[in-house]
Amino acid sequence: MLKVIDRPEKLWQSCAELSRDRDVIASELFGSPDEHFVLAYGPVAQRNQYQALLYSASTEYNVSILPIHKLELCGEIPWPGKVVCHFHWLHDQTKYAKNEDEANEAVIYWERLIRKIKENGHKIVWTVHNVMPHETIWIEQDKKIHQMVADAADALHVMASDSAKLTQQYYTLSEKRMFLVPHPTYEGAQPDDVSRDKARRDLHISDDEFVFLSFGAIMAYKGYDELMAAYDNVREKTQKSIRLIIAGLPSDKDLVEKIAAWGGGRNDVILDMTPVPNEKLQIYYRSADVAVCPYRRTINSGAALMALTFDLPVIGPRAGGFLDLVKDKCVLGYDINYDNGLSEIMEMVIEEGVSGRSLFVMKKKLELSPQIISKCFFNKISNLVAQ
Repeated sequence: MLKVIDRPEKLWQSCAELSRDRDVIASELFGSPDEHFVLAYGPVAQRNQYQALLYSASTEYNVSILPIHKLELCGEIPWPGKVVCHFHWLHDQTKYAKNEDEANEAVIYWERLIRKIKENGHKIVWTVHNVMPHETIWIEQDKKIHQMVADAADALHVMASDSAKLTQQYYTLSEKRMFLVPHPTYEGAQPDDVSRDKARRDLHISDDEFVFLSFGAIMAYKGYDELMAAYDNVREKTQKSIRLIIAGLPSDKDLVEKIAAWGGGRNDVILDMTPVPNEKLQIYYRSADVAVCPYRRTINSGAALMALTFDLPVIGPRAGGFLDLVKDKCVLGYDINYDNGLSEIMEMVIEEGVSGRSLFVMKKKLELSPQIISKCFFNKISNLVAQ
């Protein structure tokens, strides 16, 4: 297990340990097609396994991974060889800003950090996870930081084919420095030893019920108002037995209370708005027929890839990463600007079922396995380092 680096002494200790590694020494001294480099990344995701999956092929490419908790340490990496600083989310400073002065100081923080990294001769890679930070308050400052990193990056990793189009309202991504490697599934990262029958028994769901699942952090941009309205609409129209599960981290207190007031006590709704442990996550996915991601805005969706991990097709908007999956028939897409789009497609899948999607889901699940995606990523990064 990688040790998260949150202090300068830990950074020096980690680099000292690398300097004693025989394989690292050999590649640094003699060079080869597998020439060694250090990839320092941050911020470190505490609950999401995405980063571990993305970097899972690192040893095959002779890459040493340094998880950096405090991003300013990326400007202090004491490694004499090649270094890539890989940034993920860029709101580590603005999210704590209490006023505009502190938000402006966050912009200066990033200016200093980028300058240090460049002075050290290190490469910068940025993975574009979101158009803007969820629920951002300091929009102008976040726009400046995102544009600053986009301009400074030696390579821009995107996971959706229309990322540049989606971000252009806030900042510009260079097409020449952009490369596409999709979000992987979570294969191997989640317990998966419960059958559909067992999962349904645990949740007291009968075999004939059609089950929708909405899983993930409870946040307004994910369209829970639209989901509740669409489900009620479908419930009135269908003669079939249906159920909706809403589960995930209760990030937005007001929204959680609203959902609880709507669904609490209903026999056709299961609510578990808590930090769901990995062991229980499989119960929800294995009991469901289709995952629903009714996002108001989107660029990438880990929830959609989690659904594919458990062999579920997805209902989602024709936008961002969902659009790429719609083309491969894993996502049943709807027009995000059409008021009845979500309820109509939910009604359609109840009547038609989803068994016809199984082969498409399985095919895409294989294509997006972490092993394949990680190798694609490191092929691109290794070429960057070799330049």
